[in-house]
Amino acid sequence: HQVKSIADHAVASRLSFMLVGGPPDVELRKLAASGKLRRPEVLKAQAERLLNDVRSQDSFIRPFVTQWLEMEQPITLVDDRRGKASYRFRRHLQDSMREETYSYIARLLAENRTARELISSDWTMMNDALARHYGYPGLEGGELRKIKLRKDDKRGGGIMSHAGIQSMLCWMGDNWVIYRGAWTARHILDDPPQLPPLEVPELDSTKGDLKKLTPRELMAYHRKNVNCAVCHTKLDPIGFAFQNFDLSGRWRDVEYASYEVDELDGKVAWRGKGKTRSVDTAGLLPGGEKFRSYNEFKNVLVKHYQQDMVRGLMKNFMLYATGRKPDIDDMAEIKEIMQKNAAKGYPLRDMLLSVFQTEAFLTH
Repeated sequence: HQVKSIADHAVASRLSFMLVGGPPDVELRKLAASGKLRRPEVLKAQAERLLNDVRSQDSFIRPFVTQWLEMEQPITLVDDRRGKASYRFRRHLQDSMREETYSYIARLLAENRTARELISSDWTMMNDALARHYGYPGLEGGELRKIKLRKDDKRGGGIMSHAGIQSMLCWMGDNWVIYRGAWTARHILDDPPQLPPLEVPELDSTKGDLKKLTPRELMAYHRKNVNCAVCHTKLDPIGFAFQNFDLSGRWRDVEYASYEVDELDGKVAWRGKGKTRSVDTAGLLPGGEKFRSYNEFKNVLVKHYQQDMVRGLMKNFMLYATGRKPDIDDMAEIKEIMQKNAAKGYPLRDMLLSVFQTEAFLTH
């Protein structure tokens, strides 16, 4: 009985520290002491209660999403409206770009929305800074709220359309196809790229004749090296899906040949320079599915890769909940949870709550 009580208190601590970032409260401790906590209906009710706690936004959503999507990367800002940039507005915008993703996923979980909406939806979370960035006039106040997207907004909803995501996958005004492709393979397709070989040369697109090449020509040049082709053959065609997003994650139909840096009071912006050309978005997914536009790309993901994305998300839920990568037994539990929720479209809150019922969470 004493061993069981210790195990129940361990579950209470694991649940509480994960969801609200602190030790179990009186209610959790009483349930652990009585031996009732691990009953499925009791554990689910307690997990729901903690998820609804205001502390869960900062103690669970933010650190989990940061770890899962690698959100610590710096955000790039570009402004082609020289003389009109409000540098004072910049910090607020950068913070808001990250908050869009945190609050979007928080809303998905709070409303038990389906996994499809991680890829495609008709809404996002927006405030005044983001509205200005995305071209939605008339939105006031810094608080993020749910906004239905215009039908002519070619980005559409979903985390891949967030300016903060696309901007952090750029690199100092340089080509970013490979970064975006690798991030998508890892976090959306659950197919992380292997580490590049040590002998792979750095690709500097600003040197010599390379600066005259289009992104597609540059990637083709890089793939001539057999060592580089191993990764680039798979990742580059995915990354081209996002060419409609500029360095700060805004939609564009043309791209600049290059970018130059502009700085004021320590704030840096990248501005388009030189001739423009039509954006080239044609690409190929690992299963051989072709797409010609960002919208086609998202439709293919929803149709053919939703299971991969959900499996990857569940593996990250499990990793975050237990502190270790899922082993073969854990993967069997993930598969079972997915099978039970497939017909409902993988409702995300239900999927997370199911993790707390697994042997991996309760006993390991």
